Amino acid sequence: MKTIICLLTLSLPLAAESLRSANVTVAIKDVQVFPGSDASHSAIVGEKLSLPSSVQTGRQSRAELTFSDNTLTRLGQNSIFSFRDGGRNVELKQGSVLLQVPKNVGGATIRTATVTCAISGTTVMFEYSPKGWIKLITLEGTQKLTINGSNVSMALPAGKMIIMHPDAKQIPQPVDVDIAKLVATSPLAGNGVFAPLPPAAMQLIKASIDKQTIAKRKGLLTPTNFVVTGPGGRTAKSQATSIAGDRSGPQGTTQQPVP
Repeated sequence: MKTIICLLTLSLPLAAESLRSANVTVAIKDVQVFPGSDASHSAIVGEKLSLPSSVQTGRQSRAELTFSDNTLTRLGQNSIFSFRDGGRNVELKQGSVLLQVPKNVGGATIRTATVTCAISGTTVMFEYSPKGWIKLITLEGTQKLTINGSNVSMALPAGKMIIMHPDAKQIPQPVDVDIAKLVATSPLAGNGVFAPLPPAAMQLIKASIDKQTIAKRKGLLTPTNFVVTGPGGRTAKSQATSIAGDRSGPQGTTQQPVP
C-alpha cells in the first residue's frame, strides 16, 4: 500500500516560437527587472520584456510573466529568473517558479546550474536553492529531470515530487503528492496571491486529482496526514514542502522515505 503527500526534457518542434518576449501580468511588492545590460527598475504591470531579461523578486514579493504563446511563469519570493538565448529555455538561479506550458506550443526548458527540466504541455512547480535543495512537482502532464553533463534522467508524471541535493549524482525515487491540497494551499497555483490557472490547465489538473481520488478509494493511496512546512522542509523519515516560496500554510505529507 502506498501513502500520499498532502499538500520539468522533451524534443521541441523546429517550428516552435522562441520565448523572445513576455508581459508582466502581476508584480507584488519588490519586483525588479534587469533588461539586458541596462540598469534595473521596478516592474510595471503591463510592460513588455524582451530578451535578454531577468526578473528578481524580494522578500514577500511575487511576479507573473505571460509569454506571447500564453506560456505562464509565476515566481515566488526571493527568486531570480531569466530568459536569454532566444530559444525556449529559461533559467532559474534561485527561488521557486510555477511554469504552465500550453499544449502544442513547443514546450520549454528550465535550467539551473546543476539540473535541467524539460516540459511540453505541462504544469509544473520547481524550487531551487543553489546550496540547499531542488524540488520538483508535476501537477499535470509529465516533465523530465536530467542532471547536467550526465545521462542520468527521470520522467516525473502528474502527482509526483522529487527532492534532492543540487549536487546529487543520482535522482531519488519520487513520492506522491496530494494535488488537490497543493493547489488549494499554494499561492503559485492561485490561492489568493495569483488568479486561478488557465481553464485548460485546471481541467487537466482536475483529471490528475480525479485519478488520485479513485486511487484513494481503492486503497492504493493512503494519506499520512504528516505535514512539513516551509521551503526545504525535511524530516528524518520523510520530506515534503510548499513549493510556493512561502513559510506558511499546509504543505504536505510524504508517502515514503526519500533518500
